[in-house]
Amino acid sequence: MEKFTQEEQQQSIEAFRSVIRKSENALARMKPGTPQTNLLEKRLNAARIGEDVLHARWGGKELVVSQDELIAAKEVLEALLLMLPSFLEKTKPGSGQRTYIARRIKAFQIVVSYLSDEVN
Repeated sequence: MEKFTQEEQQQSIEAFRSVIRKSENALARMKPGTPQTNLLEKRLNAARIGEDVLHARWGGKELVVSQDELIAAKEVLEALLLMLPSFLEKTKPGSGQRTYIARRIKAFQIVVSYLSDEVN
């Protein structure tokens, strides 16, 4: 298993916190019951589970999530991982946005790897 520095761990946790915060803010402005709202709720739940997985692996906290929830979160995060590189390509090298997206990609890759361990 790959070891991550304290800085990498913190950046990964912060990436998930950012996704959660932005999703919660967007959800508060959306009409309930629409397909877009349902999709965002799934992504928000996956992000919360992702953050919990990181805390469980790196902080020694207990992960209290069902197997079905882990599988669903893994599927959602894998789908997002397919989309993120296209956003990265549109950013300028050295820009803050590029760094932000690159950190998010790395955080998602770490969690998907950990989720693969959990569901197998």
